[in-house]
Amino acid sequence: MTTQSSRKLVAIGGGGGVSQVLLGARPYFDTLTAAIAVTDTGRSTGTARAVADMPAPGDVRNTLSALARDPDSLLARLMQHRLNSPAVPLLDGMAFGNLLLAALTQMTGNFGEAVEAAALMLGSTARILPVSTVNTHLCAELADGSIAENELAVRALNKAPIARLYLSMPDAPANPPVLQAIAQADVVVIGPGSFFTSVMANLLFAGVADALRQSNATVVFVANTTTQPGQTDGFTIYDHVRRIVDLLGPETLDVVLINRSEQIRPEIISAYAAEGLHVLEVEDRQLQQIAALGVTPLVRNFAEASEGKRTLWNKQDTIRHDPTLIGLALWKIALDR
Repeated sequence: MTTQSSRKLVAIGGGGGVSQVLLGARPYFDTLTAAIAVTDTGRSTGTARAVADMPAPGDVRNTLSALARDPDSLLARLMQHRLNSPAVPLLDGMAFGNLLLAALTQMTGNFGEAVEAAALMLGSTARILPVSTVNTHLCAELADGSIAENELAVRALNKAPIARLYLSMPDAPANPPVLQAIAQADVVVIGPGSFFTSVMANLLFAGVADALRQSNATVVFVANTTTQPGQTDGFTIYDHVRRIVDLLGPETLDVVLINRSEQIRPEIISAYAAEGLHVLEVEDRQLQQIAALGVTPLVRNFAEASEGKRTLWNKQDTIRHDPTLIGLALWKIALDR
């Protein structure tokens, strides 16, 4: 059993989900590392990518701000500030942190070094790494045979289901420090987050899946609380787990954390459902199917108490996980190693 002072955790995913995991895990793990998605092509992020010919900075920016030594500091808030610039449409709605990362990338010549510099400026409480420093795009082959050629198209609504996910640069390498962190970790957490465009996208970079297969870490998937329009319409929890197992191979994913919460008010569930986000329920048959894949399901309330839907920039809100509850579960998993 590892001692508390030597416990190491790596969280893989997008900015919001990884931040929640690391905030919850912070009291229990001595070393925290984030491996963050870099294939977003959203409006503000897409513009910043074009400015500096770099990977997507948006999820990295969110993580840097959330895990700053003082998240309420001027710099942390400035990172998230969006410019109001109707006279210059290209900059209207641009997150300042995206421009900062673009400038740092041009100064250093490397996106990874730019992220490290920003983390130093913010006094980050975790090591924040882009999963790759290569500027590539997420693509998908759909069930009808058509192709979606960037992240925005992959998550678009009213299209055929996603059959296969791939990168426009098929052999795009993972960031070496990410692979080193996985090799040294006691626990690796995948998700929660946008299932295909944040979670699965990270696993496509060359070296990540192999590092997870070879690692002695306990590999944990935090399942989403709801389906996502354009990505996981009609999915069950089992469908999510099966997709990860299919990609990583058998005996790699060890545990899945599944939310079962009776505290969410029916009117909130209905409001999400009206936007195509359906609460993911898990039945005994699904638990048996998940166990048959070699994955241990842990089912309990992991949901954050909420008064209702939030308004987010250019994204849909969902039922978020409570960092404290996730952190406690991961601590117990680490103790049981």
